[in-house]
Amino acid sequence: MTVSQGSDHGPGAPDAPAPMHGGNEYPLLDIPFSVMIEGRRYAGEGLSMVGAEVTGLVDPALDGSTGIARLLFDFPGYQLALTPSVLIRVVDSNRMELAFTEPTGEHAPQLRQVLGDYISGDITASGSVIRAGAFAETRGVKAPAPKPTFGQRLRGGVGSVPVIGATIALVATAVGLAQSKLLTTAIPAPGRVIPDGQTMRATADGQITYVDLEAPEGEVLYSIDSVDGETLSIAMPCDCNAYGTGVAEGSTVLAGEPVVAVAPQDAQMVVEAQLPQELLFRIQRAGGVGVELSGGGEFEARLDESFRPPGIEAADEPERAILRPEIELEPEAMGQVAALTVRWDALAGFEPVIDAFDRIGAEVSRQYTQNIRPLLADISETVGDQ
Repeated sequence: MTVSQGSDHGPGAPDAPAPMHGGNEYPLLDIPFSVMIEGRRYAGEGLSMVGAEVTGLVDPALDGSTGIARLLFDFPGYQLALTPSVLIRVVDSNRMELAFTEPTGEHAPQLRQVLGDYISGDITASGSVIRAGAFAETRGVKAPAPKPTFGQRLRGGVGSVPVIGATIALVATAVGLAQSKLLTTAIPAPGRVIPDGQTMRATADGQITYVDLEAPEGEVLYSIDSVDGETLSIAMPCDCNAYGTGVAEGSTVLAGEPVVAVAPQDAQMVVEAQLPQELLFRIQRAGGVGVELSGGGEFEARLDESFRPPGIEAADEPERAILRPEIELEPEAMGQVAALTVRWDALAGFEPVIDAFDRIGAEVSRQYTQNIRPLLADISETVGDQ
């Protein structure tokens, strides 16, 4: 602190602070603090917004001097320092009174906050250290949370039922999606809906020159001009209906390509497919394939009983097969292209166990709907009324 000696402290002096005496409107508070003056530390005895009283080894030469004092407030872990301008009055060899020459100076807001918190009890004295009031209070044992009543537990259990149901549905959906992605294989060649009868095929490479789907038995059904220059005429083999396979007059065909399908009038629609031999085991194990028609509609179809696996000599060639739908197809489905898939059921060996759990689940659901849910509703209503 730099001090200067003052020679005039009378009532007319413009910088003289308010006198410190018992009648001052700013009473001194016994808040813990200390003051540094010229490198010497003094213990605080009282503090207000306009002055302070300190004790320690006092130099009489300080009496009447002015300068900057350093007010120190010790908090746990840190220290607050304020530097007001003061006028010193030496009371005796161990006591001084400090009057702030600028009570509204830069130190005033922080000093007012500290003194206000001390008066309100937000901060308290703990020896020479200032602590927050909450730390100074005696802490009791936290009261245990009240136990939920039977009604609260019951309502909580009933309320969790929809959440459990939604979780089960979500898991089932995820399992279904995983099975459709991981355990399903698409058959490369598409199938075709045809009547359950006989397929008339081209006997040579060439061009279709004649087609008569209304031809009676024994008459020419279609004719082919072969690449060898011969005309091949195929007769209607039976007294039945003939269906086109997408081949018309002028179409070019290869030997073995379907030209006309013939079937009895009451023949059902089936799916003709070319099955890769590497998938035959899975198809037979699954019992059939999934079918999706180009005109809309999905269903399962099973291998016809007449199907026979090929020999070893034809292991690389796709095998023609007839798939019988598990539903009855309308005649309008004739000629539609079908996307085919084969699904491998990883849980096929556990079907008896799964069926048993399904039956148990159905019985539990029935009992819950008929008996438990009404009972829970009655209990919840009774508890709510209480």
